[in-house]
Amino acid sequence: MKRSTRFTCLLCCILVAFCTPASLFASEQSVRVHRVAEGDSIRQLLLQYGCITSMGEYAEIRDAFSKSNPGIFHSALLTMGADVSVPVSAKKSGKSCLVFEEQRIVRVEFEVLTSAERVLVYLDGPVLPDVFTLKTAVPVRVVCDFDGALPQSDLPRDISCDGRMVHRIRVGHEDKPYKRARVVLDVEESLIGRIEQEFFEQESLFTITIFDASSP
Repeated sequence: MKRSTRFTCLLCCILVAFCTPASLFASEQSVRVHRVAEGDSIRQLLLQYGCITSMGEYAEIRDAFSKSNPGIFHSALLTMGADVSVPVSAKKSGKSCLVFEEQRIVRVEFEVLTSAERVLVYLDGPVLPDVFTLKTAVPVRVVCDFDGALPQSDLPRDISCDGRMVHRIRVGHEDKPYKRARVVLDVEESLIGRIEQEFFEQESLFTITIFDASSP
């Protein structure tokens, strides 16, 4: 697998780390104030206002959006009629811009590794999800929201897992206020050390790896 975007998070919050320097795109960005309308999602706004050419760049600009709009860490937190600051990246010579298209989740797999467990989400196009936790739920849930995507019709919606940390994977979707596929992991929070996420552009594959608290 090649051309991946990797970032790491703790269970309580998302801490994004990129292989490229944080200032790489900063000089190429401007900011546009957008008034939220019904059906808006963060992914839609980022692709609508800027020329994003890769998932690595998308992750960088998605992080910039979070910093400009504290507390809005996934699209369901957008408030209709409120203003948000949208980072805008300039078009690069010789590179094509990603467009906001409806994509499909075509397969979800689970595997047990040494001191870790991994969920693999295969799509038919590039969509980097917003990942957050629901700690008020029992069991605790790790939620992956794929804005502008839907599950393929024959995709299993409830997957039992034989992991120590991941017990179950559920797949659902919503059409309103915007189209969104949701992959939910029921987890054993007390056993989890860290979570790493990675996107492989060539395969349109998103992976989320949950490491045992005892692993280095």
